Amino acid sequence: MNTHKVRDITIRHDLHALSKFFGFAIRQHWAYRNPIREVEIPSDADAVRMHILTPEEEREYFKRATKFPNLHDVGRLMINQRIRPEEATVLAKADIDFDRGEIHIRKSKSTASTRILNMTSESRLILERRMEGDSPWIFPSKRKRGEHIGRINNAHDSVVMHAAQDGVTIEFVPYDLRHTFATHIAQDGVDLVTLAAILGHASIRLVQKYVHPTAEHKKAAMEKYDKLLKDAGETSRPKSKGLDNCVGDLDARPSQEDFK
Repeated sequence: MNTHKVRDITIRHDLHALSKFFGFAIRQHWAYRNPIREVEIPSDADAVRMHILTPEEEREYFKRATKFPNLHDVGRLMINQRIRPEEATVLAKADIDFDRGEIHIRKSKSTASTRILNMTSESRLILERRMEGDSPWIFPSKRKRGEHIGRINNAHDSVVMHAAQDGVTIEFVPYDLRHTFATHIAQDGVDLVTLAAILGHASIRLVQKYVHPTAEHKKAAMEKYDKLLKDAGETSRPKSKGLDNCVGDLDARPSQEDFK
């Protein structure tokens, strides 16, 4: 691993994929054992890497990204519409419905990922501007006529490099723009079922990674719960009798002798 500079996460993914292949081979009677079970797979304890942009980081990044219009607009759509970069780059003009204010995600990684999103005001401005021209794509390729652009990673890397030359460190990747939106909207109180539908996830479990409650959020939640308890106590408390009367009633309860 150290010799070939292969990261643990790459080895882990490859071994898991290979293990699934051997599982299939065993079911087809092509193999009788899964040798991957005898291999020590690198731990995934540190596999979750997520950077949530601060408002300052967001402003600095998009100020620099204006030199790369495709990167800038894809990034803003990710922030506004919580879409994946590969969903944005393949958007067709036919996927945009300005009358309804909707963006149709038709090409994605799974059935659950195909969805309809309500566009924000900023997204509408970006998309209206990009409807110009005869290309059927929102992000047409300049190199390949009639096709859409590919990945935006090279433009992002250029922004990171130029920022470093100015003494500014950018430590996130484009996908973190989607993470940033998801975390912010989750902290604003959107329920996980709705968030899963917006993000195009089939399971609530998959969106739980976006929920990062701060100390202030947890404190506010407990204060709200405490108020609910107090309100419930006020509602259930006897109104016609005081504590002394309640005690008197307990003393006046009939004994077993009274029923003989």
